[in-house]
Amino acid sequence: MIFTSYNGVLQCSKDQIDRFSAGEELKAGDCYLITAPTFETKSGKYDWLNAVQAVGKMLSFKRGDHIDYDIFVLK
Repeated sequence: MIFTSYNGVLQCSKDQIDRFSAGEELKAGDCYLITAPTFETKSGKYDWLNAVQAVGKMLSFKRGDHIDYDIFVLK
């Protein structure tokens, strides 16, 4: 089991928020969404994640369906 916690920033215009609320998919160029996930696990196989700070950038987001983003580990 891996616990993931997310912080980040989301900036969208009113038009983009209205489109999102109506069920449209937003793409990376529509809104600025950056996340900074951290991970916690007791698993020996994945314990390296406990020392990771990652950042992510949204690729697409559809309410009630998915959020797709690229995640990068900072070193």
